[in-house]
Amino acid sequence: MNCDICRRSHNATRLPFLCAVDARNHLYEGRIAYTQALVQNDEAERQVNAILSSQTEAKPQDGGRAALLRANIDRLRSDEAAAADRTSQIIAQAERLKADVEAARKEIEAKKNAIARKKSDLKSDSSGLANRRSRQLKEMEESIGRLRFKWKRSAETMAATRAFLCEEAARLYGLRQVKRAGVKKFEIGGVEIFDVHAMNSVSPEMISTILAHMAHILVLACHYLAIRLPAEITLPHRDYPRPTIFSLGSSHRHGEVPFPGSAQIPSAGAGGLDDEHVHVPRPRPLFIEKPLPTLAKEDPSTYCLFLEGVALLAYDIAWVCCSQRVFVGEKESYDDVCNMGQNLWRLLIGDNIHRRTVEPGVFPTSLTPPSGSPSRNEGEVKPKSPLGCWSHGTTHNNLNSAEGTEFIRSFRVLGPMKIVDRLKGRLSREAPMLEWEKIEGDEFEDAFDEGVLIKGRQDNKSGGRSGPASSSGRAAELAGNESIMSVRTVSTSAGVPDNGNANANPSRGTSGWTKLKNR
Repeated sequence: MNCDICRRSHNATRLPFLCAVDARNHLYEGRIAYTQALVQNDEAERQVNAILSSQTEAKPQDGGRAALLRANIDRLRSDEAAAADRTSQIIAQAERLKADVEAARKEIEAKKNAIARKKSDLKSDSSGLANRRSRQLKEMEESIGRLRFKWKRSAETMAATRAFLCEEAARLYGLRQVKRAGVKKFEIGGVEIFDVHAMNSVSPEMISTILAHMAHILVLACHYLAIRLPAEITLPHRDYPRPTIFSLGSSHRHGEVPFPGSAQIPSAGAGGLDDEHVHVPRPRPLFIEKPLPTLAKEDPSTYCLFLEGVALLAYDIAWVCCSQRVFVGEKESYDDVCNMGQNLWRLLIGDNIHRRTVEPGVFPTSLTPPSGSPSRNEGEVKPKSPLGCWSHGTTHNNLNSAEGTEFIRSFRVLGPMKIVDRLKGRLSREAPMLEWEKIEGDEFEDAFDEGVLIKGRQDNKSGGRSGPASSSGRAAELAGNESIMSVRTVSTSAGVPDNGNANANPSRGTSGWTKLKNR
């Protein structure tokens, strides 16, 4: 029999007392038993009445039959009391079931009302959901746009500040461009920046001074720009008197490194398998204490390390120029990368000359536009310098981000080792003939006694220059500067004047320049 409400079939084990029909089904057994008890009670009552009526009419025969009758009467009375008690329990349980069914109905009704109310609220809310969603999305996009604008403006202000600091530091350091005989030259600290291919004819003090100045201003600029150089530069500090530079593989991956030559640097295999011995990288010097030809002849390892240091410094300057979108010419051009003075000037000063669009009050009046140029009030915007836009110290345009990594991959700057190889070749080709021997002391005087004219020839990038030596002091000076001395034999019959004119015709039968051997 199915339930009238839930339409479920009755199951006495799994679904008992789910509704009124189930309750009625459960009460049917008790009611049937109660009805049977009433029928039995009526039958017993009739039997008792019949027995009593027969006893009144007939005489009692014996006492045993009377006792049996009384026992039957007591049993029937006790059964009647038990049936009445069971009936009262069934009625109480039926009342409880009825109350539970009523409470379940009320709960179902309350849930129905709640569901209907939620459906109504959902319908009312979903009616304007598209409009609200589009409005909130628009407001969020506008808020993001405002934040990005403020972020970009703050980044531009910071970049302009960095460019200003770099330019002022470079100007205070004396980095400038000058024109001499129509050729652009660059100076730093009042000293002209040499061409790396002419280092054979430059004094070691000049080379060390210029490289130290360039390394110092480059590190200072990178500090302002928040840029980490690919080849780490170590400036002079306590117990570290000269600047050095590390290779690309060992930069930013070491601890404290002693100054080259001041302490023994442990090698990779010094400790064997002992973990206490850690490999300490060897920095490349940015200084020399001897003329470059002498250094190449006496200490080839130090010579190679110094050339690597110069190549790494040139690579650092070109890399920073590329990171700041400063034009350095052809990135894979050896001459453009090695032109350190021009690249450094373009990085710190050259491109900033055209940047005059800073906000009023941010920088001093020294950065105001020149007279005759359109002002900001005329509505014209000048191109801004990209100096300071990309760095490792800010989230905006960060060089370590995915976009910055792709930007770095586009540099394609000539590698340091290629620069070293080409620099060695150029210097070896332009170096003086080191196999010629020098004339010093008594040999020089003997050469004059034999009618030999000593002439010093010093090669540089612009071409050879020669001039007569008037005394032994001049010859000693040329020998001290590691200039190669050559001799030209002059016949007494040629009539060479005493002033040693280099344009005089040599005597017939001579080859012009000959080699002088020791005696």
